[in-house]
Amino acid sequence: MDFRLWQVGTVLSAIGDEVTVVAFPLLVLFLTGSPAQAGLVAAVAAVPPLVLAVPIGVLADRASRRMLMVCGTVVGAVSVTSLPVAFGLDVLTLPQLYVVAFVSSAAATVYRIADTAALPRIVPPEVAAARSEVVWGVAALVGPPLAGLLFETAGPASPFLVDAVSFVAIMVCVLAIRTRLGADRPYPEVSWPRDLTTGARIAWGRPLLRTLTVLTSVGDFLFAGIGLLLIVLVRERGASTFETGTVFTAAALGAILGSLLAGRIEDRIGLRAAVSVKHWLTAALFPLLLLDLPVWVTGLAWGVVALQISILNVIQNRYLMGVVPNGSLGRVEGFLTFVEQGGLPLGYAATGLLLGWVGSRGTLFGYEAVLVVLAGAASLLTSGKGVDSDPGGNVRAPL
Repeated sequence: MDFRLWQVGTVLSAIGDEVTVVAFPLLVLFLTGSPAQAGLVAAVAAVPPLVLAVPIGVLADRASRRMLMVCGTVVGAVSVTSLPVAFGLDVLTLPQLYVVAFVSSAAATVYRIADTAALPRIVPPEVAAARSEVVWGVAALVGPPLAGLLFETAGPASPFLVDAVSFVAIMVCVLAIRTRLGADRPYPEVSWPRDLTTGARIAWGRPLLRTLTVLTSVGDFLFAGIGLLLIVLVRERGASTFETGTVFTAAALGAILGSLLAGRIEDRIGLRAAVSVKHWLTAALFPLLLLDLPVWVTGLAWGVVALQISILNVIQNRYLMGVVPNGSLGRVEGFLTFVEQGGLPLGYAATGLLLGWVGSRGTLFGYEAVLVVLAGAASLLTSGKGVDSDPGGNVRAPL
């Protein structure tokens, strides 16, 4: 029952997040007509994970995770509700959009880190990682078209009402979960100088976790602007708006399938081989985007790439939840969120600059060169001695 409550709450949270991601730039464009302002609002929303992830990770290990999740949902609900209210009263301004983008992103950061740390308390790590990835795949499938439909049929502010309702539903689900989600009471006293660095020490102290973190961070940087690149690519080939959307639908389906297959693949060939094979297959498939193929073939190719990315996400999270003690998981997740999110703004900017300088084909060639290097690095880093592939390891995680 607790897992079902978590699943319902997380699905609603993820769909609400995806709806907001699409609706925010649409609303900014509707109000200002300025793509630059839309980009700045997105940049503001990228700041909270960088600033708050590590301290929130500390609190997730030193305070009630349930309380953090509830606070995150309440703050998120209030912030996004202010947008349709202000829009209805005709007093919505650009500064309010900036504030709401920052606050709602901060609330989502609090919820996600506490949720990730709490999840192994509800289900075993090998189940938790795959189910979590399925949830985000479903959200990516449902959220964007829902946001567009609501924006067109119910008004520019309506997607934010849906997100606000999802926050309330999440709060109810979290409060209804009976399982203890955090550390045993009394909560350990916070030592900020030590606790703020604990996540980094644990992640860097385990060779395989360090390797997975580096590979994922570089991959996140590389693929931060992939949505923009794909849109430019298929639009240059004469694709309609609907056809462009099918490419992203294929990616969501690929992510769902990858999350379902990840455990079997890892069990069959092993964690290190799975990581290496994933990177080489992605590097091998990516050049298909260079060919002048029908849009549905491009979507299929990108769906398979998304499948590979999803597999690695599940493998990394399974390993993370299995090797890090639950009492330290919040701090490690906070550090990983900081590292992996840190390159996203630069990745967005780099993709845009490359598209402007060398066009879509030149950008694709640049992506492929990095993917080949990354695949080689994955093979080398996961085959060396001392790479701990078992949950035992030899690094003691601080409490």
